[in-house]
Amino acid sequence: MKTKSFASKQQGAATLLTAVVLLISITLVAFLTSKTVLVETQIAADNFRTGQATAAADAAMDQGVAYFKAGGLDQNEDGSIDFTGPGAEPTEASCVMPDPTTAFPLTLTSGSQTTFAQFYFDNTHASCVGAGASAVDMTRGRVTAKGWSDDCTAVRTITQCVTTYNVFGSGESPQQPFVSRAGVGVFGNAKIINRYTNSSIWSGGADAVNGASYGTYLRPSDKTIADYTQAQLDDANVANNTQPVSDRNSGNGIDVITGDPTLASQTTSTTNYTDPAQNTFFGMFFGRTKAEVRAEASENNKMLASGVSLANQNGLVWVNGNASLNNTNIGTATKPVILIVDGELSLTGGNIYGVIYVTGELKIAGNPVVRGSIVSENGPNTGAGTLTLVYKPWGGDGTASPPFVEGTGAIIAGSWRDWPGP
Repeated sequence: MKTKSFASKQQGAATLLTAVVLLISITLVAFLTSKTVLVETQIAADNFRTGQATAAADAAMDQGVAYFKAGGLDQNEDGSIDFTGPGAEPTEASCVMPDPTTAFPLTLTSGSQTTFAQFYFDNTHASCVGAGASAVDMTRGRVTAKGWSDDCTAVRTITQCVTTYNVFGSGESPQQPFVSRAGVGVFGNAKIINRYTNSSIWSGGADAVNGASYGTYLRPSDKTIADYTQAQLDDANVANNTQPVSDRNSGNGIDVITGDPTLASQTTSTTNYTDPAQNTFFGMFFGRTKAEVRAEASENNKMLASGVSLANQNGLVWVNGNASLNNTNIGTATKPVILIVDGELSLTGGNIYGVIYVTGELKIAGNPVVRGSIVSENGPNTGAGTLTLVYKPWGGDGTASPPFVEGTGAIIAGSWRDWPGP
């Protein structure tokens, strides 16, 4: 009996030990489960905050690229980048977007949540513009976008390169003030001033009757472009820094080329805009087909209907049909227009900065002033007005940073980065 009693006591001890082990195991499982839940909660919270910061940075990048495409890096035209950085930033201790800041600040609200972001530009960063970039070039650079979560514990930085594409095939605008595949009809009392190159008119046909005050003027032979300021180069007064070359009484000088068979033999089409072989004349000046250029204008809301006012337009503009410029100012000295009229153009007045390309006939009257170039596919290009055409190559001469042409902004493919770098 005593032996049996001792065995019963041993069984009770074993049961207690087993219960204790099970209790400890359950406690450990509960503890580990709680810890796992806490860790997963922290991970979920971190992912949520990171997602907030990433979304804010993406929004800032979209804003930065859109800002660039609207007018380049210097839209207030003070000679400096509009937004530089990094500017003042939010912190965990002070989770607000500081003001003022050199970067462009964004406060983004969605429901009850508010996040912060900013973007800024750098036009000298080697990863986007190469070594030795010019600090005055406002047509390319790197966009940096930063975003913060609603409690500012998470921050995300992304970068991307932006630039402009060359509308013109060589990256330069036309090298003559007036180019016509056909002839030049009654040119009236036009004054053509060219202080950059040595040619004023280039046509595939004949140069017909000119008015008594017609004349072409070049830079004096003993001067270089570097001898003049930009204002002097753009001066519409023929008495300043020019020498006369051609007029009605003396005839055409060496600056006027007419009857050029190479030019006259170029093809044009008003129906097939996709085949470069059908539009070799257009291809002499532009680096893209007519269809591609028209699509770019359409994408930027710059494809206009016939008869629509062109006042104050700039950038790449395409007109479907005939157009008229009557005392209309388009383009500026820093924001030129590339105007393509798919039809006839009546040029009767106003001030135009940029390049005019006409697929139909150009009719000149009144007293328009054009600083840039005029290119015409077809003739006879008539008129009896007093056109003042001051040749300006828009940066293609290498003396200045090229201006930003609205509608030509683009993202450099493969340049997106979301990791730290130089």
